[in-house]
Amino acid sequence: MPRLNKVTEKVFAEIAETPKKKGAYTTFLDIDRIMGLEESDKLKKMKEMYDDLIQEAKGTISTLAALEEIIIQIRCVEVVESELRLSLSRNYVYARSTFYRRGNQINDIRVVIGTTEKFPEPLDVLLQDEGFRLICYTHLVGAMYKEIDENIVNLKTLMKV
Repeated sequence: MPRLNKVTEKVFAEIAETPKKKGAYTTFLDIDRIMGLEESDKLKKMKEMYDDLIQEAKGTISTLAALEEIIIQIRCVEVVESELRLSLSRNYVYARSTFYRRGNQINDIRVVIGTTEKFPEPLDVLLQDEGFRLICYTHLVGAMYKEIDENIVNLKTLMKV
């Protein structure tokens, strides 16, 4: 699976603040402090104006990032069939596909399909089996929509709908 997949390209999700990461705008404003630079009055004034605008826009940016995450996730559902991959871990067969979640470094989702006892065939053979692919598709899409539905609930909270 390519690390930089067009399906998972994002804009606001890279900017917005998350519980685990400062917003890009906060990091931008902190550069002077981090580098130990002396701030002139002009620089302070510009940064105050910037911060005022950010404070006004923060809610909108967070909402756009949440919407963007859902849009990307729905796109990922639509490419499951072409992105379906299999892997083994211990005695378990996993299905995985491209899936974006803010805060996760790896853009995929994995689900356990069964044990190697239940599916003893090599992975390349299983991947060609239409019945097995349907099982994988069903499990993956179910797990994806569980995440998507949770994100929609969070979006409605952000939007106060």
